[in-house]
Amino acid sequence: MVKGTVTVAAEVGLHARPAADFVRAASLSNHEVFVVNRLGKRASGLSILAILSLGAKKGEELVIEVSGPDEDVVLRSLIHVVSSPLSK
Repeated sequence: MVKGTVTVAAEVGLHARPAADFVRAASLSNHEVFVVNRLGKRASGLSILAILSLGAKKGEELVIEVSGPDEDVVLRSLIHVVSSPLSK
């Protein structure tokens, strides 16, 4: 398992479209993905409801945990999604 810390960049936080983009990328990776907020709440990166339940706002730091064969590549990809100021 690898872990990385990232700061939420989107104005709306990790909500709606940014959360959907994150879950889509995590799901396509076929890896186990978790996100942990500043309070220690851990959520599955494969569930949009779980991600939304973190309530991550712009500027908040999150820890992303990834397990699987290409975990370093997947972690970098997910960090990019969260650190992007605009959702695609």
